[in-house]
Amino acid sequence: MPTKLLDIDILPSDLRQTIAKRELSEEQKLFWQGDSAQAVFIVKTGRLKIVRYKSCGTIVRLCTATAGDILAETTLFSSRYTNTAIAETASQVMVYPKKHFLAALHSYPDLAQDFMAILVRKNQCLQHHLELRDIKTAHERVLQYLCQIARLSNQTSVNLDRPLKEIAAELGLTPETLSRALKRLERDGLISRSQRAIVLHNYSIA
Repeated sequence: MPTKLLDIDILPSDLRQTIAKRELSEEQKLFWQGDSAQAVFIVKTGRLKIVRYKSCGTIVRLCTATAGDILAETTLFSSRYTNTAIAETASQVMVYPKKHFLAALHSYPDLAQDFMAILVRKNQCLQHHLELRDIKTAHERVLQYLCQIARLSNQTSVNLDRPLKEIAAELGLTPETLSRALKRLERDGLISRSQRAIVLHNYSIA
């Protein structure tokens, strides 16, 4: 999703001079849960997963971040990162120091508006994610997930660009359950598959 905050050349000079670019390799961590929070981040390219480590030892996947998504925005008003961000693919992230970022939001209303638009989109994505988790039947949950992706791209087909185990984790399913759900959807004539490409049938983008 495009955002003015990624267009470094048009940003105010007092903010622009503080921004850094960070390159991440696959599985490299951007920040750790509990670490002192010094910056917020916006994904420029690639994909990261946001997870939280629970005291019982389990890992909860919260969401996936792609180009234009903001990370660690809650740390603008807190001292520590509340989760961990891990690159799923080679990624490029822009780093905005908290102090300078907050000052720019106060001084430049157009940047504040752009920032709020990013937060609204992120909130909508989280709402969709929670709605998916509320669907009890695995194949219905998977179908709604595919429909959401298709709707975002205004297409009736979906290209799965990451491993099924990662998609399963995001949906709160095991890889085996996801595989069975896809097979059922195909058997029921709701989708057709060719390698990682999926075509949705009886689905309208309108």
